[in-house]
Amino acid sequence: MHDNEIKHRYELFLKEHQDKVYRICQAYAYYPDLTLDVFQEVLINLWTSWKSFQGKSKLTTWMYRITVNTVITFNKKEKKFRNKEGSEYTFNLPDDDSTKKEKIAHEQALDKMHLAISKLEKEERIIVGLYLEDISYKEIAEVLGTDTNFVGVKINRIKKKLAAQLA
Repeated sequence: MHDNEIKHRYELFLKEHQDKVYRICQAYAYYPDLTLDVFQEVLINLWTSWKSFQGKSKLTTWMYRITVNTVITFNKKEKKFRNKEGSEYTFNLPDDDSTKKEKIAHEQALDKMHLAISKLEKEERIIVGLYLEDISYKEIAEVLGTDTNFVGVKINRIKKKLAAQLA
């Protein structure tokens, strides 16, 4: 396979899945302004690993595993993440003049949900992020290197935790 063909296949794959990768990055970044940085790092890691994909798992499982591992490593490197309580979290609300009250309420609810997710433990954030992407319990288990029952139990516990935080 020639380099141009490899690059073309990667670009097609990326067009189909980059939105999922971005949402995972967004879910795990403690601060919204770091999302693009971690997203770019994930894309670099996917590209550098692209030729070495051996097909031992689904391509999307491989993609999620690289994404999650990159985000974890990125977060460890960033000293900015000392305050995990979210006190530095800012709400980016749209301009009142250009939007309706419903949109503002929706944005506030999303911000509240992102803040609640950011307060979860690292593994819980990973699980909820994959779950919100409609990834099967089996595939989440493969990404985490655990079993499906563990994932099911954790998701139920996470739902209860988030419900309590959002109440």
